[in-house]
Parts: sequence; structure tokens; C-alpha cells
Amino acid sequence: MKIFMLAFVVVFCSSLIGCAHPNMQTVTRFRAARAEHDWADARAFLSEDPRRWWGQHEGDGSPWRLQKGGRWKEWDQHFHGSSVPGSWHISPDGLEVWAVFAEINDYYRLTERGYQHHRQTYFFDDFGLITGLLISSEPEIPGTPAGRADEFATWGAANHQEEWAYLRPGGKIDPTGDRSERTRRLLELWRAEIGLPPINPIE
Repeated sequence: MKIFMLAFVVVFCSSLIGCAHPNMQTVTRFRAARAEHDWADARAFLSEDPRRWWGQHEGDGSPWRLQKGGRWKEWDQHFHGSSVPGSWHISPDGLEVWAVFAEINDYYRLTERGYQHHRQTYFFDDFGLITGLLISSEPEIPGTPAGRADEFATWGAANHQEEWAYLRPGGKIDPTGDRSERTRRLLELWRAEIGLPPINPIE
């Protein structure tokens, strides 16, 4: 009976995707330290030269600087971005830990989109240190609202050409400078013009 129960626990633990695997614990502790802005503690979980990738895990990536937060930091803060991970998974060799995140912010809400999803994958070396992070796209769940961002873009380009050129250089979102605030003002103007109700910021 004891042998059977032990076997059951082992199988059950495996079904919970890693259970007490050290690298799984490292991700949990690292993320907790970052959430508390305890940069020294967070940095202790990283290798000497951690890298970050967007989209594909190709090439050398870019240096991962914890405190700076990247060029999207101000945009995320202004639009009150937040994301919640689903179940965490670990690769058979224990060197990759990942989860799919559900993300929401005021920009998605103002463009009538629902939660959007992306994957975060942490990479490890043989010493149990995090060597990098990949943020990649994830297929959307069927039924997720597509939103009206394209409609907003068409309206902005047609009715506010100079402002739109500033907000979308090269046709893409530029999150830097005062563009987040100006994007919100234009979104609110667009919503009022087409009869959509105001959206209060996420608290």
C-alpha cells in the first residue's frame, strides 16, 4: 500500500507540471522579488548576462535590464496594464519554464478588445540560474473579441493626419514619450464621435 501511494504521489506531482522542481520555484521567487521591486534579490536568480527576446528565440537577444522596464514601461503604466499567468509548465530537461498570460489594459478596453494572450518562457542554465526570457505571441482563444483597433486607426489617419503620423510612425505604435497620453485623448474623442460610452481607467 505504501509503495502504491508513493507511486500515486509521484504521478500526481508530475501531472501538476513540475511541482517542487527547483527551476519552477526559482521563477516563482524571481517574479515575487520583481513585483516587490527588490532588484537585488531578483538579480540573484539571473545569470551574469541575461537576455530577452520578443517573438522568436533567435539570435543573441537584447540585454535584460530589470529596473528599466524597456521602451513600453511608460505605455504600460499609463494604460494600467496587468497580466495573469495560467498554469506553469516545465520542459522535460527542466531548462525551460513557461506559462500563457492573459493581459488587459485600458488600451484594449478603449478599443473594445478582451483579454489578449501571450507566452512567457524562462530559460535556465545547468546551475539553475535564469539566462533569459522570451515573450511570444499565443493563438487567441476562440470567441475573444477582435476589437475595433483597425476602425480606430482608419478614423485617426483620415481625420487627424498630423497627430496620427506622430502617434504611429511607420504605421506602428510608438509607446515612447507622451504618446500614451495623446493616444488616450484621441481614443476618447473617437469613442465619443461614434457613440461609444466612456471607459474609466483600471484602478
